[in-house]
Amino acid sequence: MKKLFLLLLLVTFFSNADEEVAVPVTPIKSYNRPPVVPVVVDPQAQQLSRNDVIQATQECEQSGLRASVVFAKRMVSGMMSDIIIDVQCMPKFKYYGN
Repeated sequence: MKKLFLLLLLVTFFSNADEEVAVPVTPIKSYNRPPVVPVVVDPQAQQLSRNDVIQATQECEQSGLRASVVFAKRMVSGMMSDIIIDVQCMPKFKYYGN
């Protein structure tokens, strides 16, 4: 039985060895410089005050949750700066339930 299987395997291998398989060739692109990506700044996002962030964090911790801070980018004096726009309460542990 093993000899028959090996014979069949060899016959199929050598019968397909003569055929050429067409492999699609994709052109390789080379870049001289990185792509230009525009930075979008939302003028409607309002920054939370320090007191608001502390209060929201304490409310999350009192509820038994963890605070997750949401940042946005803002142009300040010609440089991009991170600002806090929201604090969300998230579960402390990852839960993958049904």
